[in-house]
Amino acid sequence: MKPLPIATMTALSLVLYPTTALGQSGGTGQAPAAALEEKGRGNAGDILVVARKRSEPLSQTPISVTAITGDSLRDRGLTTLSDIATVTPGVSFREDVGGRAGPSITIRGIGFDDYHALGSPSAAVYVDQVYQGSNAWIAGQLFDIDHVEILKGPQGTLYGQNTTAGAINVLTNQPTAATRGFLTASYGSYNALRIEGAVGGTVATDLTGRIAVLRQSGGGFLTSEGNAAQAGYTPVPGKVPPLPLVGRQTGFGDRDYWGTRGTLRHTPSATTTITAEASYGRDRGANSQTDVLGRSATGFTEPDRDPYTFYANVLPFIHADQVGGRLMLEQQLGGYTLTAIAAQQHLTRTYTLDPGSPLRAFDILYRDRLNQTTLEARLASPQGGAVDWQVGLYHFRDRVHSNQNEDVSDLFRTVIDADATQHRRSTAIFGEANWHVAPRLTATLGLRYNWETATYRGATTDLNPYGTTILSRAFTLPVTFDNRFSDEKLSGRALISWQPVEGATLYASASRGFRSGGFDGATIFTAAKALPFRSERVWAYEAGAKWFPHDQPYHLTVSGFYNDFSDLQATAVVNVGGLPTNVRTNIAAAKIYGGDMQFGVRPLPGLDLTGGIALLHSRIEDVLSANAAEAARRAGKPLPNAPGLSFTTGVQYRQQLGSGWTLSPGANISYVGKQYKEIDHYIENGAYALLDARIELSPPGARWTFALWGRNLTDKTYFVGLVPAVSGGSVIGTQRIVGTPRTLGGEIAWRF
Repeated sequence: MKPLPIATMTALSLVLYPTTALGQSGGTGQAPAAALEEKGRGNAGDILVVARKRSEPLSQTPISVTAITGDSLRDRGLTTLSDIATVTPGVSFREDVGGRAGPSITIRGIGFDDYHALGSPSAAVYVDQVYQGSNAWIAGQLFDIDHVEILKGPQGTLYGQNTTAGAINVLTNQPTAATRGFLTASYGSYNALRIEGAVGGTVATDLTGRIAVLRQSGGGFLTSEGNAAQAGYTPVPGKVPPLPLVGRQTGFGDRDYWGTRGTLRHTPSATTTITAEASYGRDRGANSQTDVLGRSATGFTEPDRDPYTFYANVLPFIHADQVGGRLMLEQQLGGYTLTAIAAQQHLTRTYTLDPGSPLRAFDILYRDRLNQTTLEARLASPQGGAVDWQVGLYHFRDRVHSNQNEDVSDLFRTVIDADATQHRRSTAIFGEANWHVAPRLTATLGLRYNWETATYRGATTDLNPYGTTILSRAFTLPVTFDNRFSDEKLSGRALISWQPVEGATLYASASRGFRSGGFDGATIFTAAKALPFRSERVWAYEAGAKWFPHDQPYHLTVSGFYNDFSDLQATAVVNVGGLPTNVRTNIAAAKIYGGDMQFGVRPLPGLDLTGGIALLHSRIEDVLSANAAEAARRAGKPLPNAPGLSFTTGVQYRQQLGSGWTLSPGANISYVGKQYKEIDHYIENGAYALLDARIELSPPGARWTFALWGRNLTDKTYFVGLVPAVSGGSVIGTQRIVGTPRTLGGEIAWRF
């Protein structure tokens, strides 16, 4: 089915964005989401957010922020950050082969196009105020979520490096004195099961706690045709073992995830709060898998064009165990608030990748070990005076060890071992001050100074287990490397905001941000590929308006922006020894401009129409390449993962039935315009629209709910990853990762 016309989708009105978000009682500690209208303080769409690390109404927050509540996440089946990206205008999601192991998120045309664990995403993700330094950390499931905040545009002051695209705050539900909890069970197409629950309350005097659990399984919709036609093949009989048979398998792609999180909050006095949190996640599911259209880079031509089938020598999987701990102190000091956070995380994972070929041609077994430590301390002044401020110190360090065992037995008659270790350290001092020039006029200035270093050591070796290698025809191995990167950067922003009337805010800002330089995380086949690339820098300008009139059933936010990037980082396809390989480096300068809009209206009691739209124009300039053909391919083209138009539209109605029952039907459409998934614009990813619907029935008291849901109801075939196979500068095929087809299911939930 073709995407619905834009006019038709617009006529359906605009998609369900949440009407609740974070509510807090002092400082920056977390509390359950609550709309200000429910507190008798204003418009239903005006919510409390902590985007600037202070609790403040969305209507008075002078930056572009989208918030999605935990209830909305569950209602729409959004279980990962990549799911959220697909339904948020101006936010795009990319999967490469291996994408489920390391998704990448793009905001306003800027993102991270590498799934390896060593890189620095351009959209910084924070979970309960803890920075996630690798995209490997964000591949897990979201559960027991209070809400998610998506901050669009550079956030170089309060969030620091690696925020040239923006930042994403994930806030989990925190313990409360009253006993609160829920249990939700959902079952749908392809045997997809999701059970999520949490309970919390008072544990002892001055001590509250909460524990949450998640179980997710099934959902695989792909069919592996295996390698029956090639089974038994060997390029060198008697030396290279014959290719083992991999049979046909349906329902490939199942999830198999367990997660738990426990939180304790101790309040020994009215001025002190201590929060301790521990979490564990266990993933034993399948990794993303491509099918091949045309001829793959390894020379295989798939005999069918069905994107839901693939031919492979390996069925990709993920075995991952992630554990983390967080300790936070909130201390009132005579009106000042001290917030200190220490966190430690560890991830061990093994996952496989098959490039869509039934032969042993770059079948890769990855083994990653990640350790991360973060420390942050902030001191905030009381609010209400002529000037309020916050200052802070931040320290981050991590160690990523990656081993890549690459089976190229049928291509080069050998096996490659690539082993590398990266150490990173980053220290920053930052501050931001708000000068209330007049009762409704505020000027803000923030600065952050960052010091960072990174080392990258390792080797790529031809193991030659059969004594038959011909790898030297393409590469010269072994390659060893021991390199260092260091940088110092000043970032920050200046903005001015004006509230002409209650519920309205106008603002304009200029900011400076950067993404750290570093190293290519893919297999190092040449010494030059292991050299560091420079930090990416951006000057960003934004102006916007927010209108949340008091006691009125509508709200509106609009913003326009212009971003000027230099030393833009990207992964580009180049030919090495006649084979295409990805190299991450500084590729160009770029200019991006566009606008966002979100609004909500309640024309009738119980009827909500809400939504958002994003317009984006990007252009690559000053290409950094000595290859004239390569420069010509990129110059003047749009950035990858940067659709010119994206929006979501929808409607929800709450109908009161007899005897206290409530019926709530709703429908949503998400539209993403055409875009490219790689810097050289070999393959265009077409526009698509996804239609979701849900109908919920609640008995009196609303403690139980029963729901039926459908996602991608038009069964639209769309792609979240396109990797071109290139030979001699021409595309010979494409590896594709297809999105989820139509799914139907039901849900039962109990809240107490």
